[in-house]
Amino acid sequence: MEILDLLHPRDILVRDPAQAKRPLLEALARQLASRTRLSFAAVLSALLDREKLGATCIGQGIGMPHAMLERLREPASVLAVLEHPIPYDASDEQCVDVVLGVVWPREGSTEFLNALARFCRHLSQPQVLKKVRAAMSAEEVLQHLGQPKNAGCPSISALSTAVTPGPLAMSRSQAAARWAWR
Repeated sequence: MEILDLLHPRDILVRDPAQAKRPLLEALARQLASRTRLSFAAVLSALLDREKLGATCIGQGIGMPHAMLERLREPASVLAVLEHPIPYDASDEQCVDVVLGVVWPREGSTEFLNALARFCRHLSQPQVLKKVRAAMSAEEVLQHLGQPKNAGCPSISALSTAVTPGPLAMSRSQAAARWAWR
């Protein structure tokens, strides 16, 4: 499964007015809760718990708050393109303005990591990111996202460098220990 398969126009917040990280995470959690039929509190708590481990940024102004949940049957995602960049505690100290929120069933962790890595690599392409930022509608965002090129899976250690702070790549066992989601 691809992250793009989870995104529908109703899951894309264009020109979202969030001015800080917490209100942004609340907006993402609200949308994800409505998609998954989990409580807003459970989704927000899971996202906040993951953020406590380190900001989920991949650089270039992109944030990827995510969580693995036990009671979840199907993954869900929401993409917010912000009106203005906001501080996000990123290791590169860059503010974020494109933020993908994802919740995934815990038992699908390998599939999740591979799907997230492919989406990160695709969204990080300068021409894709520029068009997503300029989009004025959810449909336009989806059009610019299109289908990922080079959809091969990077290693888990490559993904751990992309979505966690710190310059060092981690082994698969280190990544698994680091991502002991609740």
